[in-house]
Amino acid sequence: MEVKDIFELRKQGRTEEAYTAILPMYAAHKGHYTTIAMFWVGVDMMQLRYQQRRLEEAYKIFQSLMRLYPTMEDKDLKGQSAMMRAAILVFDHHPSFSMISFITQWGITRLADEDWTTGQSNGHPVPSTGMRIVGKVFKEVEATPTVDVALKAAPILAEALKHSPYNMNNQRYKAIVYRIMGKKDKAIEIYLRLISKHRQSYLFHELSNLLDDEQQKIALLCKAISSQREEKFRQRMRYTLAGLLFSRDKARAKYELDKCITARKQAGYAITWEMQNLAASLAEVIPVTEVDEKSFYRQQEAVIREMTKLS
Repeated sequence: MEVKDIFELRKQGRTEEAYTAILPMYAAHKGHYTTIAMFWVGVDMMQLRYQQRRLEEAYKIFQSLMRLYPTMEDKDLKGQSAMMRAAILVFDHHPSFSMISFITQWGITRLADEDWTTGQSNGHPVPSTGMRIVGKVFKEVEATPTVDVALKAAPILAEALKHSPYNMNNQRYKAIVYRIMGKKDKAIEIYLRLISKHRQSYLFHELSNLLDDEQQKIALLCKAISSQREEKFRQRMRYTLAGLLFSRDKARAKYELDKCITARKQAGYAITWEMQNLAASLAEVIPVTEVDEKSFYRQQEAVIREMTKLS
């Protein structure tokens, strides 16, 4: 069997056969074409193993690809793009894999312009490979929001900002870095600009965590809740809102807490001691109606409009 036969098997989708055939060929001769064939069949095999949920095998193949790639000619950088997509796949399946470490070692500036180009699928925009990598980086940052981690992520974000300076996610990541670095005012400025143009629930929620003014926090949480369709993602915000409303309007606090507890039970989440204590304090209170609470949400829009005017 020759290398061209390997590529024919790959073209036919016969990945297992191609992999079995290329292994001894590559072991015997690590030439130009056998190396290229080994790489691309390895990429296919890694993806197949992930589809089969054979995660450890897939990860071992990825590690082999990491060793193999530097020995392969990749003038058009398609191999590099494949490695970036492979790293995204690994990140999604292996909690111990650090995208920050991977892309720092690889070098974010090595990505080609095509890696930063937004794609299309069924008429909908698809994030570029570069932006997907940056997204994974900031999942790590949010999971471990320390100055050290933020400093490691900063140069990665700087490169992303060169390609998409006004991208909403990049601006949000910038605000996250500012917050971690203790520059809360700068983070707030960015969020205020973002909420004037975008309606994602998490933007309002994250901004509410940065502010001290209770009325503004209440307004932002109301907007975050009304902008989020799934109740399981609303429940924690409802609990926070209930706490803020407790001293102002117990009937509204009761409504929010009841919704929170119901959603948590449906999702199989535990009811925390804090939630139980608040529920006990509101046990005799009759909640407002859903219509009344939605009207209250709409009233809070004026507070948000005033906030964004000042930004």
